[in-house]
Amino acid sequence: MLVLKNCRLIPQLTEGFDETKADLVIDGKYISEILPAGSANYESAEVIDAQGMTLLPGFFDLHAHLMFKDQDYNASMMRGQNEYLVDCMEYAGVYLKHGYTTIRDCGNDFYAGIAVKDAVNRGIVKGTHIITSGKIISPVAKGNESFGSLYWETDSPDDMLHIVRSEVAKGVDFIKYMVTGAVLNEGGVPGELITTEEEIRAVTSAAEKLGTYVAAHCHGTEGIKLAVKNGIRTIEHASYVDDECVELMLKRNDLIATVPTYSIAYTLYKELYEGGVLPEFVEKSRAACASMAKSVAMCEEAGVLVGWGTDLDRQMFERFPGLEFVARNEMGQPNLQSLKEATINSARIVCEDHLRGTVKKGKYADLVLIDGNPDEDMTVMKNLPKYVFKEGSMAAAN
Repeated sequence: MLVLKNCRLIPQLTEGFDETKADLVIDGKYISEILPAGSANYESAEVIDAQGMTLLPGFFDLHAHLMFKDQDYNASMMRGQNEYLVDCMEYAGVYLKHGYTTIRDCGNDFYAGIAVKDAVNRGIVKGTHIITSGKIISPVAKGNESFGSLYWETDSPDDMLHIVRSEVAKGVDFIKYMVTGAVLNEGGVPGELITTEEEIRAVTSAAEKLGTYVAAHCHGTEGIKLAVKNGIRTIEHASYVDDECVELMLKRNDLIATVPTYSIAYTLYKELYEGGVLPEFVEKSRAACASMAKSVAMCEEAGVLVGWGTDLDRQMFERFPGLEFVARNEMGQPNLQSLKEATINSARIVCEDHLRGTVKKGKYADLVLIDGNPDEDMTVMKNLPKYVFKEGSMAAAN
């Protein structure tokens, strides 16, 4: 048994407890009690005094790529399978250190996400909880060759059922599909529609038949509209949302959400990288990031579910802790909104809100202790969490 005493709680991220100071009792993998500060029974329990630090649910990154070691794509694509897998395992551990207790890997080669997920679940390596796709299904498009064999290219709706069956047979949790061009595909145009309504419907139909869903890479307005109309569950990036996009999402009777990804675009247009980045990527990122901020504001105001993604490589992730929080804050997003998107909103999007996403008795003890009050001052997120817990076990003490 473990007791975290003298914790500061944020009411909007806490369930079943009304006070802002608490002692939290962890028994095994779960939160067993949330008690007024000073009232927990500490006998035969390990005790950590939070000294007023803020206790948050573990963070989610719903648009991760464990394969991204850095932005040197040529070197990255020349890695052998073993090196590629080891790099992915290392990144899974880095995520935990930074407070991300759950990630969703949105595309990897060699089905590395499945291998890392299995290794973490078996206790072979220490890492975040992983939800993973496999190869990225895509029409033939400009820049796909930049990423070696990452893409499963097809221009035939008739092939979708076979491809999706093949991915599911490998053990993926969801399907990733390209609807528009990409910022980081050389020659790609983010707003350009690269597929057809028939192809989108074919991939979502195949996924539904096999009990899963499709996350769509989708920057452009027309692509977003087609994706929403044809059953896509999550709109990744969602850079160029307009009023009609929002109306279409609100009309859907099933779960649909947008997953913006500020970090990668922010690092590019702020020129935080040290060489090796094409000017083309910088210009596309600047435009996408500015529009993404407007899109998020529209979705939040209308009541469309918005999640948390970074799309960031390990080098930048380690170099700039809390970058997604900082970027969204700089683009005008309220602090509490960011904290909700990184926790409970994202838990709802992946249908794990009964297990994670808030501080609540009976949920997994996926928790982070932050030195400071991020709901009041987001700059505290530039520092690593003091403690990270994943399913009741201490994952990091920074």
